[in-house]
Amino acid sequence: MFHRVLHADPHEVRKTLVDLRNRFAEAVDADALGRLELVLAEVMNNVAEHAATQGVGAGCMHLCIVMQDGGLSCAITDDGGKLPADCLKPRGLPALDPLDLPEGGFGWFLIQGLTQSLCYYREDHRNCLAFTVPYHQVS
Repeated sequence: MFHRVLHADPHEVRKTLVDLRNRFAEAVDADALGRLELVLAEVMNNVAEHAATQGVGAGCMHLCIVMQDGGLSCAITDDGGKLPADCLKPRGLPALDPLDLPEGGFGWFLIQGLTQSLCYYREDHRNCLAFTVPYHQVS
């Protein structure tokens, strides 16, 4: 199990990801750990980016990860603004001109593609996002 309560800023996110890698490196295959880091970096940095505009209390995140058979189950909660309704709609990559690629906008596509059982709900003023990243345990 891995649990952190952290301030939503890029330095705290980076430190948490390093701690997470240290915690699971010997138990989880490198591919799954890389996917987990990518998803968490995307989610937590989004929270950090939007927390600055939300006011007092919005900058606190809770992260909990549990190893289960076949995957790492994750839950992230924060007191920021509500997630836009279209974020979790299934989507594919839009047709893109390789000479005019946008800088961003791929975050939720990546999150959806790298996770299973992705769900979101809002309870009072708190966002709750949960998902599983599948893996193969290291022998």
